[in-house]
Amino acid sequence: MKNFVYILSFILLISCSQKNVTLRRIEDINRAERKLAKNPKNEEVLLEVLNAAQNGNREVRAEAMWVLSNLETDVAYSDFLKASVEDPDFNVRCLAVMGLGKLAASNPEAIDSIKRAISDTDLQVQMEALKVAGNINSPELLNPILDSLSSRNKWVRITAIESLKDYKDARVDRALNLLSSGDSDYAVKSTASQVIEYRKGSVDE
Repeated sequence: MKNFVYILSFILLISCSQKNVTLRRIEDINRAERKLAKNPKNEEVLLEVLNAAQNGNREVRAEAMWVLSNLETDVAYSDFLKASVEDPDFNVRCLAVMGLGKLAASNPEAIDSIKRAISDTDLQVQMEALKVAGNINSPELLNPILDSLSSRNKWVRITAIESLKDYKDARVDRALNLLSSGDSDYAVKSTASQVIEYRKGSVDE
């Protein structure tokens, strides 16, 4: 019994210690964010945040990635590319995709990462990637968006529909017409109809 209590106390001690380290690192990132707000080109502080994004635990990586995505700095581009498809935590992947979107990255490497994110196992990552694909409006991303229209999740379908609003392709019109009349979910049909009207207005202009 004494051994059990000792082991339990030891585990709790380690757990508390890890939490304290995490909180300290997050506080460090928050301080770095305030410094970067005053001077976004502060290389020393940028490196501190980049290091946290690469080497912290999942909470620290997510916090650092959030800071980097809001900075819209090219320095973080390679980290966004890697984390968007490789990080084991969906929050980090989602924030990395957001970072690519804010950089309006449309080179082949970024397009490939966004494609892979559209088919991510996590729905939040999928939807963030679809939003980015809609903003970038790259022909290479059209097929993955169209594929997402058949997702079982209605929110993924809705996000895919919205991301198609500025794509100039006859396949988009056909897909939207089918969804506006045949989808099983009212919200999906309604969104498709709204995007159809938006596209008609864009043509008239």
